[in-house]
Order: sequence, then structure tokens, then C-alpha cells
Amino acid sequence: MGENSSEGLQNLLQQYAAGSLNHGMAVLVASYVTLSSDARHRLEELESLNGVLLNEAEPVAVSPMMLEDLQRLLDEAPAAAEEKPVEEINEDLPLPLRQFLNQPIENGKWRFAYPGVRQMTLPIGDRGEKVKLLKIKPGKAAPRHSHDGVEATLVLRGAFSDGKRLFQRGDVAVADHDVKHRPRAQGDEDCICLAVTDGGVRFAGSIAHVARDFFAG
Repeated sequence: MGENSSEGLQNLLQQYAAGSLNHGMAVLVASYVTLSSDARHRLEELESLNGVLLNEAEPVAVSPMMLEDLQRLLDEAPAAAEEKPVEEINEDLPLPLRQFLNQPIENGKWRFAYPGVRQMTLPIGDRGEKVKLLKIKPGKAAPRHSHDGVEATLVLRGAFSDGKRLFQRGDVAVADHDVKHRPRAQGDEDCICLAVTDGGVRFAGSIAHVARDFFAG
């Protein structure tokens, strides 16, 4: 895939349009689409293409028993989550994420991750996903690392640099196992991000090199 590739982001949008993303990554992409008009446009194109493909597909016969089972499930389904009132807090955050936060983000249970970096684990995600909010102080960074799977990071506040690219509010960085990177917060305010990973993290280099990254910030 390569570092922070547009191809990786396009793949996530395609999977979201097809309804095949895991829960945590789906929340991230939905939040991205909420913040980015360009993402909404690209998603509309993908959904239109999916509609054309569906119309051209051969119809499949469904048994009367299956129809009865489907109707029963619909009748028994609980009220949709969006019908419940959502407390108006964290108003600058995208609604797909905000509904999982029951208090102002500043008052959340932030825990130490690295020097200058704190994290808050969110109770969403499935099949090995890890869903976290990251708060990075200006100029600070995580140790250089790579991933066993895919990591997607959406900027909610502030900005960070990764390689030669600057990611600001509404931008998504996507990295896979081919990437060794060290995101660093830029600007004068804390960078707050939503990060979703579907595999482990591997620190790059020797123990001494990792330690140097860890405390250099």
C-alpha cells in the first residue's frame, strides 16, 4: 500500500459503501465523511456504482420461509439508535463518534501512552480492532513503528505531520505493514485523533533506538 496512501483511503471508502467494514473502522470512516465534503462526494459516487451493479445482478429466488423469518426479525427489531436523543456535547466532533462519548472529551479517561501522548480506549470495534482517541502535545511524537495490519487515523483537532505530509482536521492517514512512521503533532494546540487498528504495533529498530524515540518526543 505504502505510507498514508490515497489508495488505502479509497479502499476504506469502498468497503464502507459495500457495508463490509468492521465496526470501529466504520465509525472512523463515517466520521471522516461527516467532516469532509470531498469524502462525501467520493462516497456518493461509490454508492451509485454499487446501485448500478446491484441492478444488473441476476435475481435470486427467496423461499417463503426465509421471507417469513426476515419479517419476524424486522418486527422484533429494537428502535433505531438514531431515534434516541444524543446529548449535545463535543459539538465540534462528528456525530458518528460523538454518540459514543457521554462526557466532554476533555474530561475523558485519558491514560499515559508515551511521553507527551495520552490515549483513551473506546468500547467499540470488533474482530481484533483497537479503537482509541489520541491526544498528542505540540511537537511530541510516538516512537517509530509499523503495523501488522492497517491503521487509520482521523484528525479531529489540531494537526500532525507524518513523513512529508501534514494532516489537519478532517484528514485521514492510512498506514499498513509496509510503513514505518512516527507521527508528530504540529502547531500550538494538542492534536486529538481517532485511531483504529486491526493488528499489532511493531516498534522499529533496536531497543536503544526505540528508547531514544520514546523519550526524545
